[in-house]
Amino acid sequence: MNIIFVSNSMARTRSISLRWAILLLGFVSLLPVALALAFIVPHASQEHQVAKSLLPVTFNMVSANELAHIDALAQHLGEVEAKLIRLDALGTRLSTMAGVKDGAADMLPPGRGGPAVNAHRMSEQELTQKLAELDRAIDLSSDKLSLLEAMMLQQRLQASTLPSTMPTEVAYNSSSYGWRVDPFSGHMAFHEGLDFVAESGTPVYASAGGIVTAAEQTHDYGKIVKIDHGAGLETRYAHASDLLVKAGERVERGQLIARVGSTGRSTGAHLHFEVRLNGAALDPRKYLQAMK
Repeated sequence: MNIIFVSNSMARTRSISLRWAILLLGFVSLLPVALALAFIVPHASQEHQVAKSLLPVTFNMVSANELAHIDALAQHLGEVEAKLIRLDALGTRLSTMAGVKDGAADMLPPGRGGPAVNAHRMSEQELTQKLAELDRAIDLSSDKLSLLEAMMLQQRLQASTLPSTMPTEVAYNSSSYGWRVDPFSGHMAFHEGLDFVAESGTPVYASAGGIVTAAEQTHDYGKIVKIDHGAGLETRYAHASDLLVKAGERVERGQLIARVGSTGRSTGAHLHFEVRLNGAALDPRKYLQAMK
């Protein structure tokens, strides 16, 4: 089958086959659809460009690996800052133990300067290395300060258990430690403590912290308080008029434990003070003078 076209200008006839006519009609009918899709649907490359334009410039410039490395450095920096906070707290405790007032221990930042020779920006590797060195230095300083704190605590504990505080507010001005003429028999006898002459009722204080092992009345000592300070060290406070503590009670250095009196084998109001190590009497003056 053929389709015949007649041209008015040429007055000539042209014919095409049915197959070409169908193809031509199909092309003409599909052309508007293709044009519409071309304008409506964006290309994939355009979508990528639009999405990329919405992201921050820095994000476009940094890769995922670089972001992960920055996150790791930030985490390491946070750990170093936490260690610095603990180190500062430890320094504050040591200042308090040393009796330094708040702020007095703070040091001014060290002065630094000089010409900048071969100055350059630090690379990520150099920055990582410097952080690691700072981390190790902080750990070393923390270990040293912790050891110093332990030593100071041990020294304070030992000092608190040594009878180095005066047991009363008056100076010893009577019989001293050593040989003397006994006031009752007139014979030479060894005096195992110090006598503090004071008015009856004068406060008597614990010379060091410890546990009261006895608070009782005896024939020779009269009313007496015995305090165990550990390691075999003991103090005794004799001839009291009143006992203000009981056996088994823990007392602190400087705590009121009794009052001066003249009970027991005594010629007048005074405090008889002894220091003993494993039962053997020691010269109390060596302990009392040690802390002066």
